[in-house]
Amino acid sequence: MNATVNKLLYNVNETPPLWLILVMGLQHVMLIYCEIVFLPVIIGKKAGVPMEHILFASFAAGVASGLVTLIQVVRIGQFGTGYTLFMGTSTAYLASSLEILKAGGFPLLCTLSILVAPIEMLMAYFLRYLRHIITPAVGGVILLLVVLSLVPLSASEWMGETGHVFFASRENFLTGSITMCVLLGVSLFGSRFLRLWSPILGMGAGLLVSWYFGLLHDQPLRDYSWIGWFRGTWPGLTLNLNMNCIPFAVALAVLTVINGVQAIGNSMAVQRISHREQRKIDYGVIQGALYGDALGNVISGLMGTVPNETYSENISVQKVTGVASRSVGICGALLLMALPFSPKLSIFLVHLPPPVFGGFLMGLAAMMFPSGLELVFSHGMTHRSGLLVGISLCVGIVAESGRFFTGLFPSYLGVFLNSGVATGGLTAIILSLLFRLQESHGFSARIPAALDNLPMLVDCIQEAADKLDLSQERVLRLQLACEEIFVHIVRADEKWGNENSLLLKITERDEELFVEIIYGKRLADIGKLKKPVNLMTAKATDLDRLGLALLHRVVHDFHQVTISGITYVWFKVISSEKLQ
Repeated sequence: MNATVNKLLYNVNETPPLWLILVMGLQHVMLIYCEIVFLPVIIGKKAGVPMEHILFASFAAGVASGLVTLIQVVRIGQFGTGYTLFMGTSTAYLASSLEILKAGGFPLLCTLSILVAPIEMLMAYFLRYLRHIITPAVGGVILLLVVLSLVPLSASEWMGETGHVFFASRENFLTGSITMCVLLGVSLFGSRFLRLWSPILGMGAGLLVSWYFGLLHDQPLRDYSWIGWFRGTWPGLTLNLNMNCIPFAVALAVLTVINGVQAIGNSMAVQRISHREQRKIDYGVIQGALYGDALGNVISGLMGTVPNETYSENISVQKVTGVASRSVGICGALLLMALPFSPKLSIFLVHLPPPVFGGFLMGLAAMMFPSGLELVFSHGMTHRSGLLVGISLCVGIVAESGRFFTGLFPSYLGVFLNSGVATGGLTAIILSLLFRLQESHGFSARIPAALDNLPMLVDCIQEAADKLDLSQERVLRLQLACEEIFVHIVRADEKWGNENSLLLKITERDEELFVEIIYGKRLADIGKLKKPVNLMTAKATDLDRLGLALLHRVVHDFHQVTISGITYVWFKVISSEKLQ
């Protein structure tokens, strides 16, 4: 069992005290609110769009992020994960959004954001065809790349604003250092209760030091009221689309795919840290994250602000504090929606001293790294998966530096080539796809799910053995594993009173025998079946499933997932060398 999961104080389904929910929700919002409301301002000013549109987009970003976060947390139908997964404006869209704003303002950006949203819905719908391509290893690589992309941002914020009197000063260094050290120190050496307060203690220590050095000013707060309405004007949408919009749409489409892959990695990570016990990845949750992300782009577009993405930073906060409760996510979502109507509080969060934010973010990046490693190593490490991780990380680090053959490539490719998450993530997906295509097709057969067809299964296995030139020992192990799963499926099929079929695929990968069984209905988790403690007192139903409980003796790397109501079981047959 994972040690980090054992330290969880409140899992996703448990409800902490109300005061703790409010404190934890505020911590999450303090971490991301500045980025959410600042991005529309930054790109709007640089593009020269009307100020009334910029103001509206900034306030709408907070409301839209809160609304989509609420959908992700509570899960409405197929939309959302049911976990505390926060949403917000996406910096991945920054460069392309800037160019779109220059060409057509917020109306064009919002319209294109809505038009490309179905891409993630298609990714979710066809996720079952991507299960061997977008693997936990690929998701882990993307999460690691997100962490690595946070490090330069953290260092830049830590040093302060360029040209400012305190830029790269001793004061900024000490402020960021104390913030990070308090955050990490309390998390590493504090008690279970004290860890709850590690983010607030780190942030509080940083604010106290910044006040001592004269970095914290309250003058901006005096000019704003506690309660206020939206400022600015809704930019609206545009129907004036022409051929000149195609490059912008393509750029947004590619970035949407990248954000979709990042959502897959984040939804894998949040599942792993939200339960005390080790659990398998639920692909239904991943589909919900993609559907929710796509819906978020539609909502953001309709509200007149920039596209959104899933946030990794908040996953780290849950791991640090040990509070992964869904109630905290709901509280955070409501705060995100409420803060735009409180200008004074919004300005306070926006005007946090950069060194405090930089040191805080650096500490969170350090604590997010293990989550990515856990995903990478969750299913073991082979020669191919090791190369996939190494190559993708190298490509992502080089791209993130922004100094690799600058000026050699066209400017429109800078959106992708200067983003470590985009280039490294695409590299991981391409390598995974190439590995998949390189595999031999092997043998496949469709067999009706009925006990009378057990001899047909045996014949199919023998046919596969002849085609793949398998030894008799491997054939026997293969037959034993497939027969046990086949009988389990048949018994489940009899309960529904109708006869279905299953698809059997047998291939050889890296000199190992790989088996996949696809069945068109949801099955009970075979991996959770255990051998009875006392065979003499075991019930008849337990003895019937004894073969399945002993399945791990002849197979390894066993997986079972249900995607869109279809069950996929795949495993590798243990060779005689591994038994020895």
